[in-house]
Amino acid sequence: MKQILSVSLFFVVALLISSSFTGCCSNSLDNIDVFSTYISSEPSNLDPARGVDVNEAVVQSRIFDGLVRYNEKMELVPDLAESWEISEDGCEYIFKLRSNVTFHNGQKFTSKDVVFSLDRILDPKTASPRTWVLEKIDGADERMKGKTSETSGIKALDEYRVSIRLKEPFAPFMSLLTTPACYILPSESKDSFKGSDFFDKPAGTGPFYVKDRVRDSYIHLVANEKYFLGKPNVGNILVRIITENLKAELEFECDSLDVLQLYPSNYERFKAMPKYADKIVDIPALNTWYIGFNNQDAPFNDVRLRRALNLLLDREKIIKAIYSGRAVPAIGSIPPGISGFNGKDTGIGFNPEEGKRLLAEAGYNEKNPLKIELYQKAQQSAFEITRFIQGEYKKYNVILELKPMEWSALKDAINKGEAKAFFMNWFGDYPDGENFLYPLFHSKNWGSGGNRARFKNEEIDKLLEEAVRITDEKLRSEAYDRINRKVVEQAPWVYLWHCSESYVSGPRVENIDFYPMFFCDKGLSIRIKK
Repeated sequence: MKQILSVSLFFVVALLISSSFTGCCSNSLDNIDVFSTYISSEPSNLDPARGVDVNEAVVQSRIFDGLVRYNEKMELVPDLAESWEISEDGCEYIFKLRSNVTFHNGQKFTSKDVVFSLDRILDPKTASPRTWVLEKIDGADERMKGKTSETSGIKALDEYRVSIRLKEPFAPFMSLLTTPACYILPSESKDSFKGSDFFDKPAGTGPFYVKDRVRDSYIHLVANEKYFLGKPNVGNILVRIITENLKAELEFECDSLDVLQLYPSNYERFKAMPKYADKIVDIPALNTWYIGFNNQDAPFNDVRLRRALNLLLDREKIIKAIYSGRAVPAIGSIPPGISGFNGKDTGIGFNPEEGKRLLAEAGYNEKNPLKIELYQKAQQSAFEITRFIQGEYKKYNVILELKPMEWSALKDAINKGEAKAFFMNWFGDYPDGENFLYPLFHSKNWGSGGNRARFKNEEIDKLLEEAVRITDEKLRSEAYDRINRKVVEQAPWVYLWHCSESYVSGPRVENIDFYPMFFCDKGLSIRIKK
């Protein structure tokens, strides 16, 4: 495998960036051992305990490892833990760790790193928005409240065995451990976490490490030759920050990118090109697209209004026009194929007459139109959808004013409750109905925890807490179906659709696997032509 010097890669990066100002590409990546990809915004945080969005997790997944992970078939497989045992009562998990692992900084991986990393999520000083991932662990409540200096349910049994004890059985616990929040950090570096330098170029155990980084431009990842599963097939991954879809499309067609995510606006064009037609992959991703409301503030604290906005939207029409059928209407937050989804009508389908009646009951009509400021990402793919929705709602005297924002600012406005309405999506952290209900609608998860709609319902909170104790898969699925329907009755969102994620790879790519969950891809499947 041909190696390249970082200075050489720097000049490649410089050429790529400069080409964006000329409007065309003058270079390609032929014969260079680097896979060039991109994300749509600068990862604001590479700290697993603090990360909350897709772009952060995409990068983190190549740098770090967890105890377990999902493979491309969505099978739970070993990662840093080579095996595990679960007690008969379902409350204790004992993990046997790999003994041949080192961090990128040379530190040897042991059980103390697992204990440190998981406890750190619950430490109130960390201020992690992902405490819900581990809150079922014994002693988690006391730790989160600052009453203890460690989590009693997380123990190192010896150098390569860790015990995690739960307060009560929790069926999805192993799935929770696959999430980016549970990636393992080097405990001996903890003193350097207080500044920003460590997480600018963090040291993990993963297949790639950060060689170089220029914010808002690129992140250069280099293969970890000591990776415990063997050195990756590609020596370098160049993760560029490209905020505009059209720019990414141009770079891809000039062979300056090796992969491109497709959207409704360009899917058919690439499908019609012989060069790319057989390189397009559609992945039925675990996602839900929605328009969220701040349920605590007027006018969206009125359930009649929220239900009306669901009934006035013809999802089938929008899917046909925008996605050419590559999506399914959402009848709740749980996507098809996940426990809790049974495909039966939940009463929020297109019903304009009932929608107009409820809208009028809420006090809005032709003389008093409903005006909504819709916060959204400042991105072409988002505008393609929201402008269509804008036109559909206008027929019923619902006026959408689109308010585009940079991604970090958008998240901040939503998490603080400043955005009363917002166009968003939720990508599953693991394939379970619990993940499409508990983070999104339990009242303790307001804001960055997942419940961006600031939805609160004591009955639903209680049902969610009870459902996680059910270990029988059939009964769990039935419970999540009931909860899903109860949430839909309150219409905290306008439920839109579940759509496939589509990608096309370039001519240099010999192999690349795509995953239903965004953080499962460690880059190990990538092979490029030399």
